[in-house]
Amino acid sequence: KTIYQKNEKTGKQSQKWCESLAVTTSEAIQQLFGIAKDEIIRIEKEFSEEFRNANRLIAECPVKLGGAGNLDLLYNISEKIQANRVLETGVAYGWSSLAILLSISKRKNARLISTDMPYAKMNSEKFVGLVVPERFKNSWTIIREADISAIPKALKLSDTFDMINYDSDKSYLGRKRAYPILFKALKKGGVFISDDIQDNLAFKFFCDYLKLQPVVITYEDKFIGVIRK
Repeated sequence: KTIYQKNEKTGKQSQKWCESLAVTTSEAIQQLFGIAKDEIIRIEKEFSEEFRNANRLIAECPVKLGGAGNLDLLYNISEKIQANRVLETGVAYGWSSLAILLSISKRKNARLISTDMPYAKMNSEKFVGLVVPERFKNSWTIIREADISAIPKALKLSDTFDMINYDSDKSYLGRKRAYPILFKALKKGGVFISDDIQDNLAFKFFCDYLKLQPVVITYEDKFIGVIRK
């Protein structure tokens, strides 16, 4: 318990570590896959109609949920590895879900499995995944529970995953619990992504344990970690 409490307060050390490794989204995609900068797809430009509709829905929404995240990163990785089975934790309005579904919907029988615990006492449940168009919902399963129960349920729905995006419990203990079981479910060559890794040293310690060098991406005022199995 004392170790966990201590590690929850490692934001300054993690921030410094992230800054020492940070690259841009374009640089990260080039580093991971060796593709040219001009091959990287800008998702909002590529799918302008879907984004206009999504922004309109959010403008009309009475409940404020989380932000969009690095959608170019998610879409381009999914496209590059031709992901068929994807797991994400944390949905909110569903921006990341939309980015992933815009990619995997091109592939027959592909599926996104998402977990999300709606904000307590905010009457937000009906707005979770708001921006995901109806036409994608046959390829999407959402489990509306906390990580501790939702992740095991999600893992039972597929033998392995091509890509996993972790964007839920940001505490040190939450990550320490979730990272190993999620990474185990990732197939060889699959991609593991974690948001807000500057909050504590959980992601760094996990990479050290695996003896894997992560790609750390600076995005707006936060950092995203990516490792390939």
